[in-house]
Amino acid sequence: MSARILVVDDIEANVRLLEAKLTAEYYDVLTAHDGPTALAIAASEKPDIVLLDVMMPGMDGFQVCRRLKDDPETRHVPVVLVTALDGRGDRIAGLEAGADEFLTKPIDDVMLFARVRSLTRLKMVIDELRDREASGRRMGVIAGASSRLGGTGGRVLIVDDHERQAQRVASELAIEHRPVIEADPEVALMTAKGLVDLIIVNATARSFDGLRFAAQLRSDEATRHLPILAIVDFDERPRLVKALEIGVNDILAKPIDPQELAARARTQIRRKRYTDYLRDNLDHSLELAVTDQLTGLHNRRYMNGQL
Repeated sequence: MSARILVVDDIEANVRLLEAKLTAEYYDVLTAHDGPTALAIAASEKPDIVLLDVMMPGMDGFQVCRRLKDDPETRHVPVVLVTALDGRGDRIAGLEAGADEFLTKPIDDVMLFARVRSLTRLKMVIDELRDREASGRRMGVIAGASSRLGGTGGRVLIVDDHERQAQRVASELAIEHRPVIEADPEVALMTAKGLVDLIIVNATARSFDGLRFAAQLRSDEATRHLPILAIVDFDERPRLVKALEIGVNDILAKPIDPQELAARARTQIRRKRYTDYLRDNLDHSLELAVTDQLTGLHNRRYMNGQL
């Protein structure tokens, strides 16, 4: 699975290093050395992912990320902030700016490529939905795009057999969302088929396999589009990489930071609402395409399809 990746860093050696690594894995690489150039390239070349350094003179990575996420033409493009900073405040600032991930130098190649593959899959789905929405607008069956959709008030299912940890997560999320805890994975699978905006699963649960639970969600047509946030131990790198390969949307490291939890939950819920909006518009456009606008009855195109 290839993709077009924009690498942004003011240090030439860093750009060339990332470019060489990505090119070796058959990615198409674009480069920029400052924020304004990155914004111009993102607008004209439509990259699939942006790898963005934070510490740049003039316009820093946080500002560039915020500008990308504020623009309707680029807000759907995943942004990975790459920096030498590893402080809690900087990580949260990046997530609040709209970043999809925050990687620390020196970059772990296994984690980098696992994250790139995961975000590429997501971008492909959103691109297809956006293309279909654009077709619907051209035909006059979709009125127009939605304004930015909020990331609060979400229905969150927490799947965890660690009672104290689950209660802490639920308490933090209850400030902005409506969390529910379920320790039984079979019950959780049934609950997930209802009205749920985000699933948080403990990948290190003792009484069940959290990664198998995530895989079951992805294999079921009713739940495969739900965002999954996995709680992991960063020392267990193989499990972390496997989670991304299975299709987990995001990772939350132990010990859980309340502000990081809140930021990642908002990001996932906002993205789900956006993709739901695109899917709903697609369904609506298909319905309008086979309906007579005057009578409200199915038209000849629908009749021919039934014969």
